[in-house]
Amino acid sequence: MGRIVGAFIFPDVWQQWTEDEAKHQLDNLAGFGVNALFTESDTYRDDLIEWAHQRGFQFFGAIACFSDHANGHQLLGQRPELWPVEASGRRRPQMEWYIGVTPTFDDHNQLILKRAQHVVETYSLDGLFLDFIRWPIHWELEARAGGPTPSQSSFDPHTQQRFQEATGIQLPGKLAGIADRARWILNHHSGQWRDFKCSVITDFVGQMVTRLRAVREDDLMLGLYVPPLSCDGLESWAGQRLSDLSSLVDVISPMAYHAILHRSPPWVGEVIAEVSTQVSHPLLPVVQVDSEEGKEAGADWGPPIPLEEWESVVRLVLESPDVSGLVAFTGTALLSEGRGERLLKSLKQP
Repeated sequence: MGRIVGAFIFPDVWQQWTEDEAKHQLDNLAGFGVNALFTESDTYRDDLIEWAHQRGFQFFGAIACFSDHANGHQLLGQRPELWPVEASGRRRPQMEWYIGVTPTFDDHNQLILKRAQHVVETYSLDGLFLDFIRWPIHWELEARAGGPTPSQSSFDPHTQQRFQEATGIQLPGKLAGIADRARWILNHHSGQWRDFKCSVITDFVGQMVTRLRAVREDDLMLGLYVPPLSCDGLESWAGQRLSDLSSLVDVISPMAYHAILHRSPPWVGEVIAEVSTQVSHPLLPVVQVDSEEGKEAGADWGPPIPLEEWESVVRLVLESPDVSGLVAFTGTALLSEGRGERLLKSLKQP
């Protein structure tokens, strides 16, 4: 497989494309050097996938594992026990569009596995990425430079019981409520709590890979989107232990959105360098093209990104020996203000 130059397009965009519009946009993206479409949905358009393939594009889907934001968090209303509980004993509040879903409920996890299997059985995708494959953290806000420490969750009774069963640690009976139990766990067994969180995610990814490989063993790329945290932060907050996860999938994609986290372009290189120490195969980083679309989505995507800054990020990524390409977030931003042309210019650099 050659270098992947991807464009992430939100489903509410391509769902509205007519045939003429879709072919026009695909041709525009191809003119910028893009050779792969990335998106995230439970359903896809066979015609769009076919048009993309006809033009030499690969088409990658994704599913949101432990988040129901695309459905307005209806799941949490139907099953409130899945709502993450912070160490304070209170439900995790909604931040912008995000709440998260507690990943310790096996019956719900089986539904996610079935949903992913249906997707790969039904559509001619070239790959499937697992997104929100983590314990709750809205890293786009909680991991900003100089911000407060992210909150830990979930300490709901079910998850506390799972923790005790997995570790053999017994919570003292004198602890009266969730907040007391959470404080005791974090004060006395923070390492075991981190390991437990990582084991939950690793086990789920293992189940997912086994199921999907049984459907399509050789022709489906499997990947993970991971927050751009330090490796310690990924384990502590997201429950993602990359040294274990990377052996299960084909590609790890750090979401290195520098403007969202109020970082400068060199930070993208730092993320790639650190993550690559834990991953045995090349990374496929996702990089931020612009910030304007965040406003339309009711989210803060950080300060504007000048054209020169976008070009510098692309060059930094392409010069790294630890990557197999990049994904532009978002692909629609490439279609304005010369950003696609700057991508093509960087791709042509020797």
